[in-house]
Amino acid sequence: MKQLLAFLIVTGLLFVTGCSNVYDSADGYRMAVINQGFPVPKNAYEVKPEDCTTEISKSAKYKLQGIGDQDGNPPAHYLNTIEEWGWTELEDERRGSIHFYEKNGKIMSLNIKQNVFDVFEMTSHPDS
Repeated sequence: MKQLLAFLIVTGLLFVTGCSNVYDSADGYRMAVINQGFPVPKNAYEVKPEDCTTEISKSAKYKLQGIGDQDGNPPAHYLNTIEEWGWTELEDERRGSIHFYEKNGKIMSLNIKQNVFDVFEMTSHPDS
């Protein structure tokens, strides 16, 4: 009986650690809930988003361990994937950890922090 209990505990711990939400480029990407063409890491989980403003039409907030460092720098692989999906970074509009991307007239904003990130669909160009 003790062996069965020990086996169940070890198996449960392996399951929990194996399913932890940590950024890994090998896990791949999926479409953001607010824009079907913008990638987010597959293992990021959605939390309550920020409120929309006159500049933001839609927002989504995700938690994911390792997505950004203390300064909000995202993994290079994630930024490369966004561009592979057809988004062009508006580098002149970048504001610290906030990146802006454009595709087919849509502007998306990506705000990376340590272990959390926001994706916003903007109502207008960032400099408007």
